[in-house]
Amino acid sequence: MRKHQHKQVKNLVTTLFEATDEIKRQFTWKNISTVIELLIECQNMAVRIGEFIESFEGENKRTVELLTEYHTSLYHIAVDIGTINVSFVEQLRMELKMIEESIQNELKPNKIEVVFFPYKASMWDSLESIWLAAKEDPQCDAYVVPIPYFDRIPGGELGRAHYEGDQFPDYVPIVDWKNYNIEEHRPDISFIHNAYDSGNVITTVHPDYYSNNLKKYTELLCYSPYFVTFDEVEKHLALSAGLVYSDRVFVQSDRVRDGYVNAIQAYEKENNCVGGFGKLEEKIVASGSPKFDKIINSKPDEFTISDEWKKLIERPDGSWKKIVLYNTSVGPILKGNEKYIDKLRSVFNTFRNHDDIVLWWRPHPLSEATYSSMRPLLLDEYTKLINEYQLEGYGIYDNTADLHRALNLSSAFYGDATSLMPMYQCMPKPLMVQKEDLSDHLSIGSVCDTEGYLWFLTLYMNGLFRLDKKTWDVEHVGNFVNEKILDWRVYHSIHKRGNKLYFSPHSAAAIAIYDITESTFEYIDLPTPKEMNYNVDSKFSKIIECEGSLYFIPLYYPGIVKLNMEDNSTEIIDEWVASTKEISNLDMGYFSNGVYDERRGSLVLSFMNADAVMEINLSNKTTKLNILGNDKYGYADIVIINGHYWLLSLESPRLVSFNIEDDTTLEYKINLEGIPADKFGQFQKLLFCKNTLYLVPADSQQMVKFSLKNYLYSYVVDFCPDSLLSSDPLSKNIYTGFYNVSSSATDKIYVTEKQSNRFIEYDPNTGSLHEESITLTAGSSSIQDFSMHMQGNEFKNANSCTFWEHPYFASLENLFDMISKPVPELWLYKRLEQQVKLRLAEISHPDGKAGIEIYENSKKAVLG
Repeated sequence: MRKHQHKQVKNLVTTLFEATDEIKRQFTWKNISTVIELLIECQNMAVRIGEFIESFEGENKRTVELLTEYHTSLYHIAVDIGTINVSFVEQLRMELKMIEESIQNELKPNKIEVVFFPYKASMWDSLESIWLAAKEDPQCDAYVVPIPYFDRIPGGELGRAHYEGDQFPDYVPIVDWKNYNIEEHRPDISFIHNAYDSGNVITTVHPDYYSNNLKKYTELLCYSPYFVTFDEVEKHLALSAGLVYSDRVFVQSDRVRDGYVNAIQAYEKENNCVGGFGKLEEKIVASGSPKFDKIINSKPDEFTISDEWKKLIERPDGSWKKIVLYNTSVGPILKGNEKYIDKLRSVFNTFRNHDDIVLWWRPHPLSEATYSSMRPLLLDEYTKLINEYQLEGYGIYDNTADLHRALNLSSAFYGDATSLMPMYQCMPKPLMVQKEDLSDHLSIGSVCDTEGYLWFLTLYMNGLFRLDKKTWDVEHVGNFVNEKILDWRVYHSIHKRGNKLYFSPHSAAAIAIYDITESTFEYIDLPTPKEMNYNVDSKFSKIIECEGSLYFIPLYYPGIVKLNMEDNSTEIIDEWVASTKEISNLDMGYFSNGVYDERRGSLVLSFMNADAVMEINLSNKTTKLNILGNDKYGYADIVIINGHYWLLSLESPRLVSFNIEDDTTLEYKINLEGIPADKFGQFQKLLFCKNTLYLVPADSQQMVKFSLKNYLYSYVVDFCPDSLLSSDPLSKNIYTGFYNVSSSATDKIYVTEKQSNRFIEYDPNTGSLHEESITLTAGSSSIQDFSMHMQGNEFKNANSCTFWEHPYFASLENLFDMISKPVPELWLYKRLEQQVKLRLAEISHPDGKAGIEIYENSKKAVLG
């Protein structure tokens, strides 16, 4: 008997107890005819209860015998009703108690009904191993009920309906959703793999199957996500509607579980609804994922392919060509627009030129729906691309529900960074994440101006470059040893002293020095700070020179590092660290910038996350905190002009003038049309020129200047990049802004336009503007040396076989070379082996038995 049925029987017996109380009342009031009617109704109910029990438990049950005896007692009481006293009521109660005890002891729930409600056949792997465990349990009736879903049309209305019940594997018995009435079945456990309900803007399951509706008719609603992650949980995934109504959420690992719990708790606290998601310690379960089960347990010989595909894969001798699984997703579609379609064409052209490599293209199953709903103007172009690809017949187009066939039979993965990647990493095969725009433009990070060259660092990769100021040709000078090949700001700032360039470590572990004359690098180890718990990937920003030493201003490093340029000795200044904890949130770091005040012999540093500046006297190391206001955030930049400090606010577009002598401030808000009054980080740098402060834009498209004569703001008319002149102005990514602002040792302004990646130089003295795409010249010795260095490091010195495509050192051609060799190189073999080991160690149930645990956990929750 199922728990729901057991509960029904108990409720009916409770009704008999209530009827007995009513019989007593009516007997006391001498309403004998009513008493007889009630006795007959109780007889009828006893018969129904007995028949109900026998329909599930069979005959010869003690509970049914007791119900029969109770039925007989009711008959005799009705016959003798005119001569007996009220004590018969206690007899009925005693018999009902015996029936109740028998139900509890004899009819304990020992059967469950479990229903699975997938909507996409290609996502069935997120439930399959749970279903396999359920169907093997003799105590369980398991049903697979694929449900319909709808496209969303622009505006959010429901569009075309879809049903994929005919696309599931042959071994899965399917129940038509029209023939499964959940209100009648009242399943003990219901499983879903989509928790978005109405929140999905591309598709939505039938509203009858939203989690709040399913919860009404099921004992335990369980959510097993259709995706796995890289152990980082995006906030929206943890806050979807299904997470509220589900009783259990089964995730791949303890780390992912912590991510869900932290995101939910933060949301509950922020929205004053603590406990709104239920008991999280019980709800979110680190069980492993059925998707990993499928990967771990599948074997290549389990899968079949069509004759048409086999012709593309097989050589005349019967051996197979190498297969690259090309996986494209929906997120890049929305971000890339036309560029994404251009990227697809570029990839197809590459494969056309390789007869011995087969392209197996598997687009996300919602790709066309995404174009239709979110990018309708590009739908025809995308559809045309698919048709061309299929007609030419040089590759496989896989829009089937069988995802794991492509995963198992392919030799390598190429494509977007999706949840397929963590699954693919469970197999000893290389992966490469495609880059939408493979133009070889360099994103400039920091700039140092010398007589003939601009020396610069890039934002994304390890390397020092120089740009010829006459020709704007770029040369790769060298690389910083022992550092990551690809990283955000390996070094942050450049400072020139004599014939040497000094570099402030950002993610790097040491101070770097480059001798321009000797063309050599040297490195100075950082002193060990007292506090070791800090963000090691964001150590320092600016370098300030004074009194023969360089001072490295910390972003997160817990101390200012002083470098003596005569003997390269270092000293750490950290007496100030403890006092900052009282005024700022150190999760956001310490200082954005600073200046040397020669009059006072002090460094004056502006906080990023506190409305304050700090003065550090260099002779006696004493510090003074200057609280300027009560803003939550601090300042992007600081300059000193005639003894006054000018600070650029992060929190809102304004300048603050600070007089350190009398501790007074004046505030100047930007009141120009088009500049939001409360937007964070619109400007990132200040430059003083000709009695004017220039505010360099980051999250604003236009540059602003502030006159120190009349204290008025105006737009810099001369700063007018091509994107501002275009009839189709630059469209900004709402998360990243318009420009990357260079940290520069120069009297000019440098920014990189984020969307076009064009490098822009603006000279406030002359009003001249120069913008150009900065590239390394293909075929030059410098780019060849750079590429060789990068390939050697990128492909041989990392800890996994996941590579990020790059025009200089990680191309699709490199991936082809990697998989084409009959025997993998030793370094590749070892890394493939390590990749699988690391990935399996990160997930719960690397033995491929997550589905069993999920099923047993759910069953126990229902039956106890």
